[in-house]
Amino acid sequence: EKHIGVDLNTTGHCAVVAVKETGKVYKLGKKAEHIHNKYSKIRKMLQKKGLYSVIKKIKNRESNIIRDLNHKISRKIIDIAVLEKGGIQLEKLKGIRSNRVRSKTFKYALHSWSFYQLQKFIEYKALLAGVPVAYVNPAYTSKSCSKCGLIGERNDKYFKCPTGHVENADVNAAFNIALISNSISRLQADRDVRKGNSVSHKRQQN
Repeated sequence: EKHIGVDLNTTGHCAVVAVKETGKVYKLGKKAEHIHNKYSKIRKMLQKKGLYSVIKKIKNRESNIIRDLNHKISRKIIDIAVLEKGGIQLEKLKGIRSNRVRSKTFKYALHSWSFYQLQKFIEYKALLAGVPVAYVNPAYTSKSCSKCGLIGERNDKYFKCPTGHVENADVNAAFNIALISNSISRLQADRDVRKGNSVSHKRQQN
């Protein structure tokens, strides 16, 4: 019944959720950036001391913390979708998995891995809850105004439209993702057909 746009970020809030029909906004995962910065400082300190075996343990600890946070964020996003009776729309971000493998810096690799992992968690939980998920073209979602569609100016978390409208950049992007038409796909249905197992059928039988 509604279109829910989810904008994923490496700074600020991990996910900004916007409901097209109601104008509601949810900001999730603020502490992820703090976690990244905290462990980045610890790793630099350990590198100076040459404690590379400890660095590996620190990396694993950070990854586990982010994994737990992604579980909680994805659960909240699905709860919002169920409450709003809406389908989730995400940007189709290319190269996340390949960048994660080829990246030479742990910080960039962790961010890429976090993005990919969060998307997979959202997909999986949405499938179980019977919530449709679509991936939309990310072109201009961060550059155009969600109010009028004009190309505006984005500077970090600040977005300004040529008409004078000012908005948080992530919120503006989330609404643009929600506004993209004809994008609610049959992601779960297609997968269920291939697997011969439909969640919707199960729900009806129960």
